[in-house]
Amino acid sequence: MKLKHALLAFSVVAAFAAAAAFAQPPEVQEHGGARYVSGGVGQEERAALEAMRGEFNLRVTFAAQRSGGYLADVGVSLEDSKGREVFRTVAQGPWLYARLAPGRYRLTATYSGRRETRQVAVPAKGHVSLDLYWQDPSALEEENMAPRGPRGRK
Repeated sequence: MKLKHALLAFSVVAAFAAAAAFAQPPEVQEHGGARYVSGGVGQEERAALEAMRGEFNLRVTFAAQRSGGYLADVGVSLEDSKGREVFRTVAQGPWLYARLAPGRYRLTATYSGRRETRQVAVPAKGHVSLDLYWQDPSALEEENMAPRGPRGRK
């Protein structure tokens, strides 16, 4: 009986290992001629995105300010120089890569109710990278939960 349980446990572990080895890269989305992908949660997904990064000319990273910890679930919208929305998404991980026509864009990213906006010039050759930082999520929670003094100060 012990051998049967050991074989079952081994086959379950082997199945998970095989699934991880063949992990699918995040799905590339397309909207109005722009291609984009987001993710980077877990080693397999980061490796898959890293392998794809050369295909994209805009690379954005979302992280916490002090710790540098990666953030996910960041709302992102991108507009061209005429104010037309190129795409809108919620980043599924700390990395967002896009393939855009060369030009000027406005990127707006929102995390935990706080918005960051950047003007971005996408080159005809090469790429541009942006790192966007927000206050650490734990600090945001503490800020809302901390007791306040007599004049509204903490």
